[in-house]
Amino acid sequence: MGEYGVHPTRYGEVSDGHLYSMFRESAYARLSESEKLDLLQEVVNRDAMEKGEIGAPEVRFAELPVNESGNAADGVIQVNRDMAVSGVQTFEYKGQTVQHRMDDYNCQTLNTILHENMHCFQDQIIDGTIQIDDLQLTSEYQANSYTNSIVFQNGKGQWGSQYMTGETANGYYMYYFQATERDAYRTAEEKTASILQELSGKYGTEASFEAYTKSMAATGYQAMEQKAILEFQNPNFEKDLNQVLQNQYFGTNVEVDKNTEETVKAEMIATYQNLYEQLGESTAANEDAKMSFDPRPVSLEEYNQAVQNPAAADEEVYEEAEETAEKGPEADTQSQQESGEVSVSDEDIADGMDSDMEI
Repeated sequence: MGEYGVHPTRYGEVSDGHLYSMFRESAYARLSESEKLDLLQEVVNRDAMEKGEIGAPEVRFAELPVNESGNAADGVIQVNRDMAVSGVQTFEYKGQTVQHRMDDYNCQTLNTILHENMHCFQDQIIDGTIQIDDLQLTSEYQANSYTNSIVFQNGKGQWGSQYMTGETANGYYMYYFQATERDAYRTAEEKTASILQELSGKYGTEASFEAYTKSMAATGYQAMEQKAILEFQNPNFEKDLNQVLQNQYFGTNVEVDKNTEETVKAEMIATYQNLYEQLGESTAANEDAKMSFDPRPVSLEEYNQAVQNPAAADEEVYEEAEETAEKGPEADTQSQQESGEVSVSDEDIADGMDSDMEI
């Protein structure tokens, strides 16, 4: 279970109202780094208890790559230190690395930890640590885990990833509305809004709250949903997207919008190929690696075996996988680390949806 467990903080005895009041701009700015870390940990402790998680994830500050506000894996939530402590956001936009002073970093930090803890909750559902009554939701999460399946498109079978990272022209929509990200974005946004509304009612509004609210109006869940529906001309876009993933994972054939289906399949293949290329570059940098790279898609398990035994990486491996897929898709259970919440400035993320910005 990694770092799931009990993580005491100095704020363990304070009320929820007092705890969340520390996210007011005037209060949050005065907290030291260790106090901020304890505050985030305590919020996660309480959120995990509300959700019914077994233990709470451990929260850590980390030097994360550009565009990444946080990530979660193996019971550990990492939060971008520059963002959460200093209110500085670094991101890539149109080939340039840009630093942005955040007017609402207190609110965005709250949103980030709630988002990442939702992923931890989902992980415990997927691995069977906890059970929920919603079987449909459980199926959606299982079909959106870090596994692979054979995707058939235009009569050709290729490996595809059940979790999509946004590699194609419409990849950001694929990433954002897949079940795990959909619910992480939506629930974190809703809970953050509820907390800020309560604080505003008690203490009055403030500039950081207004900046955050403006940001969500432009790039929040409802805004993104309307953009996706218009882009795909499909009012059931989100439902169909996740049904495609379930069809792939469980071997079902529930009918969906064909355009949405083809776009999801293309993104699954592109995500897998991108991962394969990353693994290839990593291995090529290792002087001890002796694998010659084959551009055809293979499973992660086959790839790892091939690194150790290059003779195993022949055409028969893929042909056998294709034959198996024709009988019924079976997911490859090789796990990957979760990461990568997209984080850019309020205006630029909206512009980036229509630009060449790499998500």
